[in-house]
Amino acid sequence: MADQPQGKNKIVTQQDIAEALGISRSTVAMALNPLHEHKLLGETAARIKEYAARVGYRPQRFAQIMRGGRTRVVGLVAKMGVYASNHDLVVRLANELSHAGYQMVFADPLWYGEDMGAVRNYLLDQGVEGVIVCNLTVSEEGNAMKESLPPGLPFVSLQSWVDGVPTLRVDIRGAYYELTKHFLALGCRKLVYLAMFRDAGILSTQGRTVRERMEGFAQAIQEAQGVVVVDDAAREALELRGATTKGRSRKKEIQGMVISPEKENHVRDAFENGYRQAMLLIEAGELPDAFICMNDDTALGVMAACADQGVSVPDQVRVSGYDDSAAGRFAAVPLTTVKRPLEALAVNTVSLIAKMIESPGEVQKDEVMKFPAEVIVRRSSGSEFEMADHPKPSGYVEVGSDVDRRLRLGAESSADTRVQK
Repeated sequence: MADQPQGKNKIVTQQDIAEALGISRSTVAMALNPLHEHKLLGETAARIKEYAARVGYRPQRFAQIMRGGRTRVVGLVAKMGVYASNHDLVVRLANELSHAGYQMVFADPLWYGEDMGAVRNYLLDQGVEGVIVCNLTVSEEGNAMKESLPPGLPFVSLQSWVDGVPTLRVDIRGAYYELTKHFLALGCRKLVYLAMFRDAGILSTQGRTVRERMEGFAQAIQEAQGVVVVDDAAREALELRGATTKGRSRKKEIQGMVISPEKENHVRDAFENGYRQAMLLIEAGELPDAFICMNDDTALGVMAACADQGVSVPDQVRVSGYDDSAAGRFAAVPLTTVKRPLEALAVNTVSLIAKMIESPGEVQKDEVMKFPAEVIVRRSSGSEFEMADHPKPSGYVEVGSDVDRRLRLGAESSADTRVQK
């Protein structure tokens, strides 16, 4: 009996196994199909499966689809962007699906010119048994994806906005509310929330995660009896309750300005957006007490502009981001940020889609699971002495501010010394 069919790197087929064992191909097919292996003698099925494993046999997905068998494939539709945490989340989802016995196929709508019909065709060609959508923060995108798929196909929304499907989200609004309260407690009276730029294309409509950041920021400002000021260019897109434009704002001790700038041709990414907006404020003599930024890249751009203009962080202005990126952790002034619970998101998302596939009807279609985020306070929002004398935000995590100390402890605590408060 040959242990391996002839030919280097040959793909082993059921016919190869049948010829090697001197049995029919239909017998091999029954042994390798969990739905039919009971029709054979136990030792016959075991002998076939043992040989198939030894020679590296793998079932062909398209053949399984044509036979109506299971593929154990789950599709992930996600906008990756340029942020490291998005890539980390996709890797975690792939690993969790693998541990659950599933294979992941991936599609970014941007690869298909945001044609959800083309994305659907790719997923269905792969024989997916369920679909996860991630980072589709404009509701029209998620709903278009859902409506394009066959009714009844298990569908889970992760950090996306889709009507009538199980959903998992981070409490972004709560994180920005607590972060803003933290800056107010440190004595900040003029605060800026700096969003990503808008353009005439895919960023023309602000996604829900952007709105949640702004809403948390505005809520904290308004509860402190302050006024929320929106720049003229963004006023129509933001729809923030109780907000006013700069020219009409009443004089109040506490002011929170929301800046969501229009795209400029020479501003290519979030880093350059942060740099550009900070430079405009510095040059106009309107430096705020704090920049609360949409993400870490924007915050790093702000800090670069401050460094170029001789503005000290955090002595003259405080800065925070979102995503807990490595660049923010190891910046010259370590960056205060918000960290998403990526592991919990991945584990619960995979558990939910697997349950919908294996036990249809047991999951409520409108179920929404919210996960708290960590506010990680570092040196960019103030000195350790200042922070010791002020209330800490909910979910506050204190980290070491000395770079060498953090590097020494990296193997134990992801380069941060954390003490949960």
